[in-house]
Amino acid sequence: MRTLSSIRGVAIVLTCLLAVTCSPPAGPSPPPSDLAVTSLELTGQTTLAPGATAEFTLIAVFADGTRTDVTSKAIWSIGNLNFVASQGQGRFRAVALGEASVSVRYATRSVTREIVVVPDGTFRVTGRVIADDGVTPVANAHIQVRDLGESGLATDADRNGNYRLYGVRPESDFVVTRQGFAETVQPVRIDKHAAINISMVLTAPRLNVAGDYTVSFDWSSCTPAYRADLRQRVYSAVVTQTGAQIEVRFTEPAFARDYLDRGNLMDGRVDTDGIYLFADRGDFSYPPYVTELLPDSFRLVTSGTAFLTQSGNRLSGPFQGLVALSRKVQNSETFHGECSTGNISFERR
Repeated sequence: MRTLSSIRGVAIVLTCLLAVTCSPPAGPSPPPSDLAVTSLELTGQTTLAPGATAEFTLIAVFADGTRTDVTSKAIWSIGNLNFVASQGQGRFRAVALGEASVSVRYATRSVTREIVVVPDGTFRVTGRVIADDGVTPVANAHIQVRDLGESGLATDADRNGNYRLYGVRPESDFVVTRQGFAETVQPVRIDKHAAINISMVLTAPRLNVAGDYTVSFDWSSCTPAYRADLRQRVYSAVVTQTGAQIEVRFTEPAFARDYLDRGNLMDGRVDTDGIYLFADRGDFSYPPYVTELLPDSFRLVTSGTAFLTQSGNRLSGPFQGLVALSRKVQNSETFHGECSTGNISFERR
């Protein structure tokens, strides 16, 4: 006969066996919180029609190879709310023709995707309009799209010849016009977003502007702190020209120069009806601001752009930029006002 203690022992063993054999299978355990994220994978539709929505999924890949959906835990942001709006974590709505960048961050990693907004069945086309020398940009060239649907798409290139069009059909022609250049018709046959450069032929000679000049800056729209006696500045300058490229080097009165020998320099290029000048980044990676040295450690820093037209021996036009007055003493610099509207003229000597 079994004793009471032996019966209890059997019951305990059976209970333990049932606990092991009857438990549901365990699912994959989540990655530990201190496991490093090695990469992020962002997926979702990147071309949308206005009014359409897209849902993105963000997958985090951990050091042990574990992959986890972290869409709802990540930090999302949009680069341009004019074209794309947020509808929640990883969800976006196209607002208007254009493009925006969607960025997402999780742990120490981040990733960015571009969303292009164009009508269904059309594409974005970007590119540059350049002269037939293959180098010089054609500023302000007008691009008219001619297609069977008579979409009426058109745009103007910027000062560096760059252009962007949204909603280009698979088959169309770009009709490109600009004073001083022959009309150009560029056939466009595409089945995706594309980059298309356009070459134009000069029909008139470029100006020859090399020489010595007296340069006048006349400023207005100045803040109260800006000194009235500095609203006009007159400089001596030497202009050198190589093909379409020019350099304006100011020689008097006195200018600061950096280790790249800039500070008294404007860069530019010559067109058929005038010249473009850059006292900013322009086509270069380093800003060639014009910095005049004044008595008592004051200095004037001029930055901006201009397009000057020729009349006789004079080149003149509005200056888009500003001049700022500051004073630098030892390691500190104080601001003493600025002007935001100006005109510039070059008188040949």
